[in-house]
Amino acid sequence: MRLRSLAAAAAIVSLGGAGVALADHVTEVDPATVPPGFLAAHNHVTDVPRKPLRRLAHAEAGIDAFVQHVRLTAGTPTPWHTHPGPAIVTVVRGELTYEDACKRVVYRQGTGFVDSGFGHVHRAIAGATGADFYVTYLLPHGSPNQLIPAEQPSACQHEHEHDD
Repeated sequence: MRLRSLAAAAAIVSLGGAGVALADHVTEVDPATVPPGFLAAHNHVTDVPRKPLRRLAHAEAGIDAFVQHVRLTAGTPTPWHTHPGPAIVTVVRGELTYEDACKRVVYRQGTGFVDSGFGHVHRAIAGATGADFYVTYLLPHGSPNQLIPAEQPSACQHEHEHDD
């Protein structure tokens, strides 16, 4: 089941990225410097929100795919932010705490999550040994960037993003 989910996500990224040039403002890593092979495999991602993925599936102009390797040193938080679409996060080293106004969840190496994006404000905090994680952003075509700075949310507002 996990292999099928990862394979499906990889297929979406490959298909979405095949016909789309990434934005000019984002510096890409030279593929020759990245060793061949899987960057993450069998990372268990639970609680996948359906609503933002359905929203992307109906985007007439298609999607833009961004894939990013993020490294945070011990205890370092990202700024509060949102994304213009969903982001699939796979933790490949250390621990990462995902925090929004409603919850704080720790993800360890070999696990991951999907952030729903589309205005959902959150941040990530590296664990005691730091964290390396890969983020695959699936964004509406033409999104100017993958990250939008935001203020820390003041109150919990439950979203019904898992409804069919």
